[in-house]
Amino acid sequence: MKSLDYFYRSLLAALIANIQDGVMAEDESGRIIVANQAYSRMFGLPAPDELVGSCAHVIREKVWRDLSGDGDGYRRLTAELRQRREPQLDFEVVLSDGRVFDRDYVPVPAPDGSTVHMWHYRDVTERRQLEQRLRESSRRLRELSAFAEQAREEERRQLALTLHDELGQLFSSIRLELGAAIAQFRESQMPAMRSVVDRLQAAAGLTDIGVASLRRLTTTLRPPVLDHLGLVPAIRWEASLFSKRTGIRCHVRARPGTIDAPGAQVTALYRILLAALENIAHHAAAGTAWISVTRQRDLTTMEIRDNGRGITEEQANNPRTMGLLGMRERALALGGEVRITGARGHGTRVLVLLPDGDADAGRRSARAPGRSGAHA
Repeated sequence: MKSLDYFYRSLLAALIANIQDGVMAEDESGRIIVANQAYSRMFGLPAPDELVGSCAHVIREKVWRDLSGDGDGYRRLTAELRQRREPQLDFEVVLSDGRVFDRDYVPVPAPDGSTVHMWHYRDVTERRQLEQRLRESSRRLRELSAFAEQAREEERRQLALTLHDELGQLFSSIRLELGAAIAQFRESQMPAMRSVVDRLQAAAGLTDIGVASLRRLTTTLRPPVLDHLGLVPAIRWEASLFSKRTGIRCHVRARPGTIDAPGAQVTALYRILLAALENIAHHAAAGTAWISVTRQRDLTTMEIRDNGRGITEEQANNPRTMGLLGMRERALALGGEVRITGARGHGTRVLVLLPDGDADAGRRSARAPGRSGAHA
């Protein structure tokens, strides 16, 4: 039995000595009883054999003074952990030389009733740097996407304005000329002119169709009501068109009646609404949809609900669903978010939250680490 116990102790000692993470344990008096080579290497300390029996407080305070200049701060933090004697895992330690460690503290009861304080350090510097690069890359891609979308929106606005002002005026002039020609030929009372009048009337009818097509095209590019009357009238207008086109009842509620949101938010909410209504028309099998827009202080909220078959969690989180991804990206570009939930037979709910202010600040806040420390 003793040989088996000795074997397990030897096995544990070999594991601690050869793992790549730093391990150090101290007894109640603060004397180091276990340390491995990785711990010595991480903090530039002597070999583990030389550390055993040394005062852990003195060594670590010296290490911390060398790495940050604040040994007293370290003493207070570690003393609090030792007093509480509660495990603390994955605590991020950022050193002044740029290295980042994940530190675990685990109190271990000893056979004599005392407590052994074990410290475990993992060097996650490379992983954190990679995560930072990935976050930065994602941020730049999102900013590029937002810039491209803003440019497209401006192109739509300019194109719609050009079509309305130039082609619309041209069609109107042609229609007036055709009307005048028809009236003049009718006054001649010549039987031979009847066929000419009929052809001119057909041309006038085609011109009217062209004007209607042009109006639909400019509205699709950028509805004038959005720029001239604002978000709520544009939503009501789209809801009315949606009901006429699909037969799905659509109820709109706005609080307050006029939503005075920033221009970028207005465009994003309008485009997200169109995408949500398109999904309802093609996938929901719904009979009724509800649209609610509210603005409180510096937050604009839009909710689109339906009573259709309901989206599943897998469908809502499918990365290949470009429509849902586009909705989320529009909100993220402004520091907001889109929440999509549903249940079978109980419909789908799309909730859009867009806060005012600097979108970059919102992204920086989202990137801030959950836990960090300044001691080793």
